[in-house]
Amino acid sequence: MGKHVGRPRKNRPRRHGATAREEILDASAELFTRQGFATTSTHEIAEAVGMRQASLYYHFPSKTEIFLTLLKSTVVPSLELAEKLADSPASAPQRLWSLVAAEAQALLVPRWNVGRLYQLPVANSEEYNAYHQAQADLARIFREIATEIVGDDPRAELPFYLAQSVVEMRANDGTAPEIDPEQPLLAQAIMVADAALDVLHAELPDDRIAHTVALLDQH
Repeated sequence: MGKHVGRPRKNRPRRHGATAREEILDASAELFTRQGFATTSTHEIAEAVGMRQASLYYHFPSKTEIFLTLLKSTVVPSLELAEKLADSPASAPQRLWSLVAAEAQALLVPRWNVGRLYQLPVANSEEYNAYHQAQADLARIFREIATEIVGDDPRAELPFYLAQSVVEMRANDGTAPEIDPEQPLLAQAIMVADAALDVLHAELPDDRIAHTVALLDQH
């Protein structure tokens, strides 16, 4: 019998994820959000996944790259949606509502509260400039749409921070919320998006939920 080739695991898969890369991200999200970046080692991540430490480096060259990937996962989907919204004929209130709801949803659906990673001191390092730039771009898009509604008003800054406030509204217990196929937007995402328009004194679009679900289905 020929020798086994590849990068074998020490144990059978024990994390959530369809691929080894997704399992590494799941384990890292738990460890980083529960005990911090500095006190989490790649050896510990590999152990949590059930693979050799050398195998982990096949998927990610460093712990820094894992952290950056998790940070960007909370921003990039919303930036991609914002590009679609830029070409949408929808009203500014509808576009802003959709963006707030989508960003809130992105922070609510992972098993681990990855939004907590923003709060770690290491997240301010220059090593994560790609994330900082993406976050700044997203905040700018929120502000530009809000400005269409209220003009040059300090309230235009609020929708972005309201969307990200869901980080403080959710648990970090490894349980992903159940998504109702009939109503895929979570109640908290809807609540925060409604609040974002309310603070701007903008009327809620009647079909805001259906319009946003359709956008996310195409995304």
